[in-house]
Amino acid sequence: MKKWAILLVAAVMAFTMAACSGNNEEGDGNSETEQVLKIAYFNGGYGDEWLKGWVAAFEAAHPGVKVEIEGDPGITEKMGPRLESGANLPDLAFVLRTNWQRWGIMGYLADLTDVYESTIDNGKTFKEKLQPGAADYGLIRDKYWVAPWTDGATGFVYNAGMFEEHGWKVPETMAELEQLLPSIKEKGIAPFAWGGKVMAYWDFPTVGWWAQYEGAEGVEAYKEMASPDVYGQEGRLKALEQFYELLADPSNSISGAEGMDHIQSQMAFVQGKAAIIPNGAWLENEMRTSLPEGFRMKMMQLPAIDGAKDAKVNNTQGGDFAIIPAKAKNVELAKEFLKFTASDDMLKLFTEKTGSVRPFVYDAASVSGLSEFSQSVIDIWQNSRNIYLFSQNPIYYSKYYDWPLAGAPYMMIYMEDETPESAFQGNLQFAKENWEKTKADLGIE
Repeated sequence: MKKWAILLVAAVMAFTMAACSGNNEEGDGNSETEQVLKIAYFNGGYGDEWLKGWVAAFEAAHPGVKVEIEGDPGITEKMGPRLESGANLPDLAFVLRTNWQRWGIMGYLADLTDVYESTIDNGKTFKEKLQPGAADYGLIRDKYWVAPWTDGATGFVYNAGMFEEHGWKVPETMAELEQLLPSIKEKGIAPFAWGGKVMAYWDFPTVGWWAQYEGAEGVEAYKEMASPDVYGQEGRLKALEQFYELLADPSNSISGAEGMDHIQSQMAFVQGKAAIIPNGAWLENEMRTSLPEGFRMKMMQLPAIDGAKDAKVNNTQGGDFAIIPAKAKNVELAKEFLKFTASDDMLKLFTEKTGSVRPFVYDAASVSGLSEFSQSVIDIWQNSRNIYLFSQNPIYYSKYYDWPLAGAPYMMIYMEDETPESAFQGNLQFAKENWEKTKADLGIE
């Protein structure tokens, strides 16, 4: 029996024995000594079964501890005000990617350096178990303030059943994908589903194309943010041009895409109205109650852009994280929970419940019962050069991010308010003109 399953059984037995005892005096004593750990989490694409599984196992391994969970799709936006006010704080929170560095600098977060240095299992520390590209994600000013939470694969998801039915070869290059588009449209099917209300989903393939074109050295140079010239990397322009080539022809997109959100576009995809959708590892879990019987989908290894230095790149879209508020009531217990979830058994439980992975080194492929889609996600994750796009330079995380002028330009390019060239040059010029002032504002010498 799996170790985590044994812990769950133990939890059930303990609860049953307590319920049968009927000893009110003993129950009162337990309530006085019981520790309550409060966890807030983003309740979205991955659902909540992963956290419920962790909670049951943790409670079984820690008698006298009760974990209360608070799921909220808007927890990321709400966490900042809660940290600033110090009111209604959880002991631990799992949130989506945001500017956590400001929270750390302002003193809102507990120092997690001791968690990173703690031995978890197999003689390895928390930090040693993390994927190399993610190991220092939570580091600023020589201390660790957040712990990476999710990982996976992003890019294009395709209707595997549809591809097999029509004999379409899964493209390995963008040239092959572009050659395939007329065949898809001949069947009365739109090649792409996407949502204009969530244009950031085009980051998934576009960042991948940029990384393919620049290669590992180019990506690392970009992350250093040594000068504004990093915004002039040719791969950024090539990636925008590739995006525009796909969407310039309206017949390549599902009707009404501009007005769709992520759920509407995903629904159109699973209903067979489009063959491909830019998306990520969470898609199947997020849509599981809406999947038609027999529907099959897989993650596609991102087709290589022309001129790619490194064809097998995976934009993990890693960046979601866990925090412990500095003013939380149970900081040390929350740290124990974080360490507990980094064990091999809990990592595999996460994969079993979500069909995706965490940014740790573990054998995710050994988890049984995974769907065809999940297997394709893990295959890409394990056999690609995974990109974790973050920088420890304050210019990046405090001011500029990836598109310093006005955010990601996808909708402007699609609407032809900008061209790929003008969007590229505009961001580069903005960075060059404001670089020294930005450094001065941030106190960077």
